[in-house]
Amino acid sequence: MRRRIARMHDYGVEQKTIRVGQINIGGRPGRSPTVMIGSVFFNKDRLVLDSKTGKFDRESTREAIRRLEETSEKTGVPSVLDVVAETPEAMENYIRYLGETTQMPLMIDGSGVLEVNLAGLRTAKEMGILDRIILNSIGPDDDEDTILRYVEAGVETAMLLAFSSSAMASYSKRFELAKSLIARASAAGIGNVMIDTGVVDLLTLGLACKSIDLVKNETGWPAGCGAHNAVNMWSGLVPKFGKEAKRPAQVGSALMSVALGADFVLYGPIKHAPVTFPSVAMIDVALSGILLEEGIRPDKSHPRYKIG
Repeated sequence: MRRRIARMHDYGVEQKTIRVGQINIGGRPGRSPTVMIGSVFFNKDRLVLDSKTGKFDRESTREAIRRLEETSEKTGVPSVLDVVAETPEAMENYIRYLGETTQMPLMIDGSGVLEVNLAGLRTAKEMGILDRIILNSIGPDDDEDTILRYVEAGVETAMLLAFSSSAMASYSKRFELAKSLIARASAAGIGNVMIDTGVVDLLTLGLACKSIDLVKNETGWPAGCGAHNAVNMWSGLVPKFGKEAKRPAQVGSALMSVALGADFVLYGPIKHAPVTFPSVAMIDVALSGILLEEGIRPDKSHPRYKIG
């Protein structure tokens, strides 16, 4: 019987790395650290005072950003802010403040509302920071006119959401969606893409991770997922196991994705960074060990040289 050779992060195509602001996203696991994407100004975020106008507690926000930057620096884990807004006015206010306050890349997340996303892109263009912006996101339901309007607004990097109701229980359908979205984005002139393979519960976390592997193996583009959604939708977690079980579960969902090759993970509110980043850094260091026999070493900003 012919022996089957196991493949661990040994992909079939060259891995692509995209540059957003001062960080790299993508590449071979172990060589580049996992990029962690945390949400700010989301629904019920205590930093927000008025979600319609985008009024927020500036002092508390500044302190939250400082803590996040400090955690990122200590661990060597790169950080991106997923900026959530309900209205164009709110998005403009958030992007203008964050663009001046931090050098972290900013993800424009209007929850699928075109005008909210366009307001963020216009503001970023006025500020000259489009190179630090990621659009979250372009999905299967976005038509060509919508994508063209994003391109006209100056988008350089976009998250592609490879998820739909028909792909809910299928990693292969997620992969087909990813390929279609990559082709559509490329045809429209979007140079950099990253693929979100879609998580809504515990079962789909496994499907999303399998899809990440397929995307990286066959396209080379960066791929990841919102692993924390699996825990958020786990209705029996706290009633059966207590509140103390929730935080380890949140960290564990991120670690599963990282160990299986995710280039980025959406981990939920930025307040979770201090407990999540060190564990992700640990996995990044362990994965870098796989490359030792090939004589490959990450650069000095990698967690391998930070957390020991």
